Amino acid sequence: MKRVLVTFVEAGLGHIIAAQAILDALNVINDGSMEIVTKDIFKEDEYLDKFEKFLISETQKASKAPLHSNIQLASMKIIGSQNTLKLVHSTVYRKQMTIYVKKLKEIKPDIIIDTHYFTSYASVYYREKIDPSCKVVTYDPDNNVHGWWCRRVDRFIVNNDIAYKQAIKSKFKTENVMQVPFIARQNILNANESKSYYRSKYGIDTDAFVVKIADGAYAQAKLESFVREFANCSKPLTVLAIAGKSKQKYDMLVKLSAEMPQNVKLMPFGLVKNIEELFKASDLFVTKAGPNAVLDSVFMQTPFVINYWANKIEKTTKELFVDKLDCGCVIKNKVKARKFIERCIDDRTILDRYIENEKKIDKNQNGARNIAEYILSLCK
Repeated sequence: MKRVLVTFVEAGLGHIIAAQAILDALNVINDGSMEIVTKDIFKEDEYLDKFEKFLISETQKASKAPLHSNIQLASMKIIGSQNTLKLVHSTVYRKQMTIYVKKLKEIKPDIIIDTHYFTSYASVYYREKIDPSCKVVTYDPDNNVHGWWCRRVDRFIVNNDIAYKQAIKSKFKTENVMQVPFIARQNILNANESKSYYRSKYGIDTDAFVVKIADGAYAQAKLESFVREFANCSKPLTVLAIAGKSKQKYDMLVKLSAEMPQNVKLMPFGLVKNIEELFKASDLFVTKAGPNAVLDSVFMQTPFVINYWANKIEKTTKELFVDKLDCGCVIKNKVKARKFIERCIDDRTILDRYIENEKKIDKNQNGARNIAEYILSLCK
């Protein structure tokens, strides 16, 4: 029996959600060949916990100030991205690396599955210095390939052809790169009830035009300004506003909900466990171009409006799901977004083409299953 470690790290929820989807699929197909280990390593050490909070803070800064992350991405190229990766992890992140690799030595995995550049680099270091027989499998939850993904992994997995071409261009070995369909966690696969069912569950008017709005788990983008603009809607409208982990934003939304005009109902939510149900309950989703949020919207066949992107990673999400797959549109101006919603309220067929294109992306063609089957093959 092979010991398979699925690593979890929060730097935006996309990395955790991707790891959870792979874990779900592994549990479904496990035939006894795998001992699946899930340890929140970052929560087991005070220093690593602080490091994870730093990664969260960096993600928040990237959402709020695009220049911050774009400078970081550009700086990778000064001495070469892989050289920068090695330099930073042997100096700035040296203590974190030492502690994390020590944790891997205690676990003794045969296969490690990572969804973040830090854990991927640390896993490769563990394989090269401690256990050469260990296999390192990395899944990239973004829609592109940035320079800090370690090229020395045994298998680098992407979910679309844009990312695949970028991986090859970035000098990953062709035989080590694998493309799978978009991955879905078990909650997404299980969310098969009707729109009216989920509206009833959350107390949403069955006949309303419902707009869900969010800008990531940390609510650092344009949520507040767009919600305030939606208060000027001339039509009957229900707005589901997701504050995520931000209590400050949630409290603001609760206060704002009491100030809405009679025709606009604002329903605030914090971090929602079954967020896919609110996607299904909605007619339209307004969001920044976060890879995971947009994909959830597509899986639930809810058209979206992208109002913001913070960096090249999120811009690629726009290029993939808007320019190529035509599952939604881009409207950065809040007034234009509100007017678009008003047109959709009068004529809901405006959204039909997006819905039809979203139907082409079947959540049951689950890339997480492909990954799990590959892992299982390594255990035989």
